[in-house]
Amino acid sequence: MLKPKGNKFVHDTGSLLAGTPSLLIGENYTTPLNLKEVRDKESKNFLSIYIEKLKVVEPEAKFLRIVKEKSEELGENLSDADVAVLALALQLRATLLSDDYGVLNVASELGIPWKTVRTKGISERRKWVWYCPNCGRTFERHLRECPACGSPLRRRSISFGGPRDR
Repeated sequence: MLKPKGNKFVHDTGSLLAGTPSLLIGENYTTPLNLKEVRDKESKNFLSIYIEKLKVVEPEAKFLRIVKEKSEELGENLSDADVAVLALALQLRATLLSDDYGVLNVASELGIPWKTVRTKGISERRKWVWYCPNCGRTFERHLRECPACGSPLRRRSISFGGPRDR
């Protein structure tokens, strides 16, 4: 587990819109992609209350690569905004604030400290595999159909331990 440096928090979009109390303390960060996810007027107005306490930072390419590789390894299908917020938390050695189970799964695997806003969070780490319901074969990476029989593949998770210390 990475040891957070000071009182640094990186917020995903859900955390920002929840009005997380950490927005009133410490250093608070998000990414340009997360701000772009805030579209409706009501949410933008709500966010304007906190915007001056928020540093908007683009994560470095090397951290984006690390997060993309780990999310692919786990079979998580993360958005660019999810990847960016994870990369920024890794880069800054900050605590990530999110309720997104896929994001928390990758954060846990990368040793990024995290806290939830409105949910309990993850109770175990998971890896996603694709399988053929027809012939039973499994695949580590996402394919649309089974190369052996042509059936559409489905996804299931495999648990491999509890979340790392938060």
